[in-house]
Amino acid sequence: MNDKLRVTIKIADVEPIHFEIDRDEEIVYRKAEFHVNRLWADWRQALKNKSSQDVLARVALAFAELYYRKSDELESQARMIDNFEKQLDDLLLKVD
Repeated sequence: MNDKLRVTIKIADVEPIHFEIDRDEEIVYRKAEFHVNRLWADWRQALKNKSSQDVLARVALAFAELYYRKSDELESQARMIDNFEKQLDDLLLKVD
């Protein structure tokens, strides 16, 4: 049985969101909250002529872009490992 925890996450100047998570996942959510807020605050200062909503959209895009870059990289690495394993199997199972 997982120990559940009700958390409140505050992102930028948006109303806090409340939801339930497994207690052992809290650190991941807190790190995400911290990094999103830090990037939002930095960009809010740098992009003074942009609305808070616009800056938050840019932050969301930055994290989505990072996610998809890493996903593509992991898929590429998985294919490379699969090819390597196949080549290794071919070499080891080759009977002369």
